[in-house]
Amino acid sequence: MVFLGMKYFQGIFLRSFINGWLKCLYMCLYEIPRYMIILKTSKFHVFVDASKRAYTACIFVRSVDSNGVKINLVRAKSRVAPLKTISIPRLELLACCIGARLANSVRNALDLPDMKTTFWTDSSVVLWWIREQGEWSVFVANRVREIKTLSQQQSWRHVPGNVNPADVLSRGCSPKQMLKYEWWNGPEWLLMPPDFWPSSNICYGTNEIEAERGQIKLSNVNLSEESTPWYATKFSEYDNIINMAAWILRFINNCNKDCLF
Repeated sequence: MVFLGMKYFQGIFLRSFINGWLKCLYMCLYEIPRYMIILKTSKFHVFVDASKRAYTACIFVRSVDSNGVKINLVRAKSRVAPLKTISIPRLELLACCIGARLANSVRNALDLPDMKTTFWTDSSVVLWWIREQGEWSVFVANRVREIKTLSQQQSWRHVPGNVNPADVLSRGCSPKQMLKYEWWNGPEWLLMPPDFWPSSNICYGTNEIEAERGQIKLSNVNLSEESTPWYATKFSEYDNIINMAAWILRFINNCNKDCLF
């Protein structure tokens, strides 16, 4: 009976394993366009997103010529979320970090240091951290500082989550779903003039923002005459105080020694 049970479960595992590989066959149908159009009118657009499982960033190049608007995926990057549970706004901030690094890396690789870049995130909390001056927690402050070093503060904009192309990276999808997703050419609204792009008029989550406010700790030190140590009034030189302390410690050490009889 045990043998038959093991054989049964092995069969289930084998079928599941084979089905998983069969789904991956859809990846053979992918056609990834390698050619990119880089013109004087070209601009980079970086999209970032995060979920409980991963945080991601992808960069597109948008070029405009007499034939219209052309958009190509340049590069994408994703990372698994830390094992230690952290808040979604913090994960979104990590996504913004790798987005800023990704843009800097691509500009250096293509020798386009002056290429104008726009960053898009669906997190209003992170936008507030980046745009506003404030005393944030160490975690937030360090990453905001890096983001501001690698990007311009005014280049960060808000995009609704349902039209953010980085969403598929952070949440994942099957190979079959990937075929139907217009991933390689970016969001449709990016083909339109800038006046039709998502607006930045958003509401900020006060609770999440205030949760990362840096706490200033103050200590009250009493410098009155009563708090002056007794030995400071008995000795006028620092060396004398050290010698006195050494003799006291030596005396205590001798007293703690075990008796020899």
